[in-house]
Amino acid sequence: MSYTTVDRLRSYLAANYAVAERVEDLPVTPRDSQPVRFWGCAIEAGSLKAKSLQSLQPISQSITVAIDGNILTASPIARGSVVAASDSSLGTVYVENLDYIVDYVRSTMHCKDSGAISVGQTLVVWHVPMHVYSEGEDYSVDYETAGLRRSVGGTMASGETVYLDFVPVFAAYDESFLAVAVNEANSRVEREVDPDREFSADETLSAAATYLALEIVCHSAAARELSSGRATDRVALAWLKLAEGYRARSSELLSAFRPPVPGTSHPTHS
Repeated sequence: MSYTTVDRLRSYLAANYAVAERVEDLPVTPRDSQPVRFWGCAIEAGSLKAKSLQSLQPISQSITVAIDGNILTASPIARGSVVAASDSSLGTVYVENLDYIVDYVRSTMHCKDSGAISVGQTLVVWHVPMHVYSEGEDYSVDYETAGLRRSVGGTMASGETVYLDFVPVFAAYDESFLAVAVNEANSRVEREVDPDREFSADETLSAAATYLALEIVCHSAAARELSSGRATDRVALAWLKLAEGYRARSSELLSAFRPPVPGTSHPTHS
């Protein structure tokens, strides 16, 4: 039995670390001119796009299916709003992800080789475009703290739900990396205080191993940040400070660990 596991490690990471290479359509509701924190770590400078749904009325257009896909509009499209049919009378309605796929951020549509739509075919497509706000005019962003503030006098209304697309600074860690961190942490605990693995179910050792694994993850994040070329030394330093905190906590738990005293045994007749 392991002292800690990938699942336990992830329970600590979920609230503090990015979980995707790119986030799309994250709903946020800014009020008045107060900043709203929308993510748990820094985001890539210049990567944020704020948009809103200002009408439910779809627009329609006729397209000729191109082999490399079709651009439907210059604006992002409301997710799930695309309907494609053989004609304006909806003679044949095609199915998204079965006959075609839509990139709602880039506003493109591609037919699938295995679907019922052919290259060169004429379609009528309905979609709901989204309004894109202007950074500096409608809102401002603190990219290091992932905070958004609506601008007084801008077109973004207080209490309006807006949808954000952005790139987190820290990419998600995959299962293989977390498994390496967990295995190293378990090995260190075993080597330092439990060479016979008698106490793998002890909660103190479980917590210590988890903090050790978190230290490894934080050091990796700092190294990734320093090698990224983004010149965000302060962010790397924050990761190193976090790693130091986890190291101190694990050391405290391991130094305080005392194997349970076994109960007294009854005398036996010999």
